[in-house]
Amino acid sequence: MPHRLRRTALALVAVAALAGPLAACKDSGTPSAAPSAVTELSPSAAPPSAAASPAAASPIPQAPVNKVPTCAQVKDAMVRGSIDPYGAFGADGAPLTEGIFGGEDGLVLAVQEACTTGDLGGKIGKVTVGTIMSSLVDTTGRWWGVMLCVKPGDRAQCTVHFVLDDRDPIESVSIAGHKLTVVYLTRPDDAGSAAVSVRRTAVYGVSGTTLTELSHTDTPYTP
Repeated sequence: MPHRLRRTALALVAVAALAGPLAACKDSGTPSAAPSAVTELSPSAAPPSAAASPAAASPIPQAPVNKVPTCAQVKDAMVRGSIDPYGAFGADGAPLTEGIFGGEDGLVLAVQEACTTGDLGGKIGKVTVGTIMSSLVDTTGRWWGVMLCVKPGDRAQCTVHFVLDDRDPIESVSIAGHKLTVVYLTRPDDAGSAAVSVRRTAVYGVSGTTLTELSHTDTPYTP
């Protein structure tokens, strides 16, 4: 074989040897420089957490609930009411100190022993029922009243709902079945003496935001 032909043949063999790996590389798929499917896709977005949801982030505000004072806390309450003499103190009420308030005009308010806590139902709900007596210095009049007390803040707030007749002392108060029972001493309407002679047990129910007497029973009482 002539020398020139032999050199040409060797060159063709070398080209063929290089073409084989190149073809294999082309058939293998995407060039290595191109991004793979894993690196090209961004990570899946995580579902919103419960903390990010509007319901969890902004809970529905609950209505404030009044706390119920103890009978001891009633002795330092603010006392108000639309009945004389409590209406004179307006919406703020008269401030009690250790169960007593003394006005410049001789008025004295004194918390009494009868007291209880319970659920009256309706629009009143759970309260402390306290009793209070009003009097004027140098007079014989004594008026016992029933007040409902709550404790929305640092100090108990009491509202007098009704007042008994002159010199009708309250012996006890109790709550059962959403009814308030008040036991007090009184006298018949036609009595000719101011001395008490009847022990009355009166039952009150809730009508709206007020207490209404439902019934009462009387038994004889001898001082």
